[in-house]
Amino acid sequence: MPTLVCVPIMVETVERAIADAVLAGEHGADLVEYRIDELFSTLDDLPDVLRLVEGSPLPCIVTCRPTWEGGHYDGDEDERVAMFERLGTSDSPPRYIDTELAAYTRSANERMKIDLAVDHPGQQRDLRTRLILSSHDFSGRPADLTRRVLKMQGEPAAAVCKVAFRARSLRDNLELFDLLAESPKPMVALGMGEFGLMSRILAPKFGGFLTFASLRDEATTAPGQPSLHDLLRTYRFGSIGRSTKVYGVVGWPVGHSRSPLMHNAGFEEVGHDGVYVPMPIASGDDAETSYASLKATLLEFIEHRSLDFAGCSVTLPHKENLVRLAREQGWNLDEVAHASGSANTVVVVRDDRGGPASVTVVNTDAAAAAQGLSRELGGLRDKRVLLLGAGGVARAIAFAAGGRGRGGHHHQPHRVTGRAPSRPMSTRRTRAQRRP
Repeated sequence: MPTLVCVPIMVETVERAIADAVLAGEHGADLVEYRIDELFSTLDDLPDVLRLVEGSPLPCIVTCRPTWEGGHYDGDEDERVAMFERLGTSDSPPRYIDTELAAYTRSANERMKIDLAVDHPGQQRDLRTRLILSSHDFSGRPADLTRRVLKMQGEPAAAVCKVAFRARSLRDNLELFDLLAESPKPMVALGMGEFGLMSRILAPKFGGFLTFASLRDEATTAPGQPSLHDLLRTYRFGSIGRSTKVYGVVGWPVGHSRSPLMHNAGFEEVGHDGVYVPMPIASGDDAETSYASLKATLLEFIEHRSLDFAGCSVTLPHKENLVRLAREQGWNLDEVAHASGSANTVVVVRDDRGGPASVTVVNTDAAAAAQGLSRELGGLRDKRVLLLGAGGVARAIAFAAGGRGRGGHHHQPHRVTGRAPSRPMSTRRTRAQRRP
């Protein structure tokens, strides 16, 4: 079954919610989630909820999320459960109701009333509504995540299990992917926040039941939720499958990068089964912490067989650490990366079993800079180059401007200016060491 795209709608009025649901359907959503946290206060509001579901242009999930699990509902729990019971047994029931694992398991009475409203193996009535059991943690990965998942999967009435927590790093996505791949029931497993975006985009690759996307940028109901447009257009969500290769841009920050837009458009143009996503790896308080984050993430991504991680672009502040990692791991390094100590591209070739057969690290900054300068200046021979900067990119450009790798001839000496006094000297030493 294809992974569904669900647009969450925070309901203020029935009319506005239905209008938004119409737009969601027109823009490619499969279903909507009506968040009635603020619409519903007591059973006096039940007619509005029934009217909302009856008028929905798409199949829907009805959620009334309490404040203690990150929502806005602060009313009486008995009223909320009674609303679900009446909704599920109504003439126009929703496709799903979502209730929290903690609420469902709190008392036998609450469990019984929810079970009366949904279809399940022991249900005596002919009902169409199914139950999503969910668990959320907006602070981080819950220590008892495995216990929660097993508990949800073991509940006979749970048709779908859902876990969502704030991802601490990109590596949390790998655990979420493994949960999806190993689940005996339909499952939703999502990372919240910037580090969790991958889990939302790649849900189809691992058999996720659905993913959420906002109708508008300002209408997100959870941190890190992509817009419907970005999910379907930029990331080509409908084309992602189990064989899709994964690429990305590594850096900090990367939310502003236009690389996903350009690369995914390129993949579509040439018919390549790949997706290119943001891969934020935070820089630490010091150089060693930054290096440790990059190392841990790239090694886990490369070793994870079912991810099909095929490579990435690398930008600030990790370009020099990438070369350090390549040398430490014995990966292939091209001439420019070796000489400049800076690289911006990782290429992973995989064997027939999905494991890494080879990893190559290259620097394309140098060639791009040399070509651009040569085009503007009519060649670099006998030209003097003033290079402002002394970081990884500057070293690569210095290498290119000096003529290495471009026929072996040298141009006039260049001068490098940087903020740190030691950096220009180290760049010049690197160049001098490379001369025959």
